[in-house]
Amino acid sequence: MPEVTQTYRDLAAELGALLGGETDPVSNAANMAALLWHGLPDLNWVGFYFRQGAELVLGPFQGKPACVRIAIGQGVCGTAAARGTPVVVPDVHQFPGHIACDPQSRSELVVPLIEGGAVLGVLDLDSPLTARFDDADRAGCEQLIEVFLARCRHAAPSEAAGEAGGIDPESGCRLPLPRRADLDAEGQRIYDRLADPDGGTLRGLKGPGGIQLHSPELARHSRPVNHYLRYASGLGGRVRELAILATAREHDSQFEWAAHEPAALAEGISLDIIEAIRWRRPTTGLAKADAIVIDLAREMFAARHVCAPTYARALQQFGRRQLVDLVALMGNYAATAALLTAFAMQLDKRQPPPLPSLLFFRR
Repeated sequence: MPEVTQTYRDLAAELGALLGGETDPVSNAANMAALLWHGLPDLNWVGFYFRQGAELVLGPFQGKPACVRIAIGQGVCGTAAARGTPVVVPDVHQFPGHIACDPQSRSELVVPLIEGGAVLGVLDLDSPLTARFDDADRAGCEQLIEVFLARCRHAAPSEAAGEAGGIDPESGCRLPLPRRADLDAEGQRIYDRLADPDGGTLRGLKGPGGIQLHSPELARHSRPVNHYLRYASGLGGRVRELAILATAREHDSQFEWAAHEPAALAEGISLDIIEAIRWRRPTTGLAKADAIVIDLAREMFAARHVCAPTYARALQQFGRRQLVDLVALMGNYAATAALLTAFAMQLDKRQPPPLPSLLFFRR
């Protein structure tokens, strides 16, 4: 491996001091781009693209206006993102599929940003000189990216009672456990089912069921819908738990994920698939039906737009009725995630947060 030159060692030290304790990735990317722009000679563009779904989307940069969206696998940036490895191009005009944002660019270096095996974006450097970049530049930029990721990286949102505020020690959230005596007959029947270890719920009263019981009419109406979507819609346990995990991931719902990861394993969902959802890795290589469920959740909740090809795949896989039920199931668990967030539902004391905090934008 090429030795990192003194220039890059100095830049790494300056970058670490510049970013300090800041964790916001956009602010840090802006300062890093400015540092490289002024610290490295013979550049005409330097900046970031962040991954969103199947595209790279323009982030902070220095230089002339640039292409806003680049498909994964397209051009030098898209190729580096698809491969997950740096790409050094001595002459971009000799690179198949090169995207000419600035006709003055002649050479290019692209280094992917990787966290937990997932490509989150790329750092892109362009030069008007042929063969401007070499392996020493690649090694130096990789070191800079490590500094950048370390400064941006932060733990999952704290679930400490002191930070959440007003956590009831018995319920584990901001609301106390519902009192059976305060409920009407129907509410008491729901309470008894939740309190019964064999009542069919994963968390009983210490979870979304207990929160909903503070609005007994909501609990009375929502429980049959939840039961239908989970058990009577015909989606099956595998699809159900995939959909719930994908929804929990896109809402960063630690409690929801912790409750359903064991259920997913029990349904035969492999740890490799669970890790792909946990880290928002690409669904390439997964079984078609599994990939459709995960892609649909990501586009619904992260991109907030379901593209026509994803919709067509989902419709072909599930048909109209089951697709409606699948989307409704995801929406149901998105609503559950909202309840858990608003009322600061805590993980069990010995449960570490199961979802890592991924940088930048959701994919």
